Amino acid sequence: MGRAVEALCNECGHVFSVWSGEEITFHLLRCDRCGETKQILFDEITDLHFRYLKGLPGPYSGVTSGRDEWIKEDYDGEPISEEEYYRGVEAFAGRCDCKGAYKMEAPPRCPKCHSSNIEEGKSSESLD
Repeated sequence: MGRAVEALCNECGHVFSVWSGEEITFHLLRCDRCGETKQILFDEITDLHFRYLKGLPGPYSGVTSGRDEWIKEDYDGEPISEEEYYRGVEAFAGRCDCKGAYKMEAPPRCPKCHSSNIEEGKSSESLD
């Protein structure tokens, strides 16, 4: 489950919220240049996501374990590695308006100065 976490930019002093944590129905990618976020629903990348799940040694999460087991047993697609999956999700996400690339593991950035030199604080709300 994701959360909004308060963050402080160590470069410009701006205080802002950063989305943090794992999601069970989507990925939250960040632009590697400006930090803008983009949500990719698993339903948008069904075959890619199923192929990734099929290659996992266990379930993706406890909440989805029943469905994940069905996919492992009954889905006909070939399994793919995490690296292949990340490349596929990033390609699907496309480019940001700033010409940066949306990445699965890009660090959060200050929305004011775009620095990744930030300090995350306490959780302020839950996204459910």
